[in-house]
Amino acid sequence: MNHLTHLIEEHSHYGTFVARIGIAAVFLWFGIDKFIHPVNWIGWVPLWMQALIPMSLVGFMYIQGVIETVAGIMLLVGYNVRLASFIAVVTLLGVELAMVGTGQSEMMLRDAGLLAASLSLFFTGSDCLSIDCLKKK
Repeated sequence: MNHLTHLIEEHSHYGTFVARIGIAAVFLWFGIDKFIHPVNWIGWVPLWMQALIPMSLVGFMYIQGVIETVAGIMLLVGYNVRLASFIAVVTLLGVELAMVGTGQSEMMLRDAGLLAASLSLFFTGSDCLSIDCLKKK
């Protein structure tokens, strides 16, 4: 086995950590932005979906911002990673559903990649660099 292969195998446990931090960054960024610019996000909600939301769309964006920010914080620190990644999966499924038929295929593909990474994190759970791991000790 060459040196590079050995190095990769020796540090393979960081893969989950890197995925967790990457997904956390995305959810924190967009969750916080929903507080700063809620009106900008309303245009992304299709009319058929707007009709199903039983509140003002700005209020809905604030609630969505809370959900995304909390999930992002949980993922960032590694607390209840499976729950946080489940929230990410459900959120991203909603995003994908909202984009069906919009012609936004590039964004749908990007978000499908985030969805797959979140689903993978849901199945693998916490890594060694998380609060969840510390709670087990």
